[in-house]
Amino acid sequence: MHKLASLLAEIFSPFILCGILISTIALATDPHPLPAIGVALGFLVLVPQVLSVRLYKSGKTTDRFVQVREQRTQLYVRTLVSVVIGCLLLNLLPTSRDVQLIMNTAAATLVVAMLLNFIIKVSIHALMAALFGIVLPVYLGGATLYFVVGALIWAVTVWARLHNKRHSALELVLGTLVGGIVALFYLSALN
Repeated sequence: MHKLASLLAEIFSPFILCGILISTIALATDPHPLPAIGVALGFLVLVPQVLSVRLYKSGKTTDRFVQVREQRTQLYVRTLVSVVIGCLLLNLLPTSRDVQLIMNTAAATLVVAMLLNFIIKVSIHALMAALFGIVLPVYLGGATLYFVVGALIWAVTVWARLHNKRHSALELVLGTLVGGIVALFYLSALN
């Protein structure tokens, strides 16, 4: 079961879910989505993924997903620089309001996670899975089936992180709450 949980945590990692979410939003709302997808994937997914791996390989973190709370700040700060650059570029591109809003929301969420991290570790896996599970179905037409699949992705992600002892139940609940609040903020800001 440990290998299955590890595989599921990789498949539903925040980097992958974020990339799918932003790409879907761009494809659904932008008449010319490729530049926005390129910027978003580059600065919100690829650069943070590379930073995570480099910090791990250099010995500055104990694992790629930075389980130790005290090690997370350096990744959050470096990722925030990348995300802010991506936001600035996206705000200059002729892209949809939805794409700009999700990218700016990502930056704000990262700041919140970074500030929370000074007090308590929050599961970014649970945060992103909750956000993904609530927002993505809206862009797929809002059918109940998509929300069920989103809830399953969240549940599997949370189970995998708990099973492999990467997070406590509290950290997973907090991540889920933050992700849900961010999703509701994002969707309400659209209207």
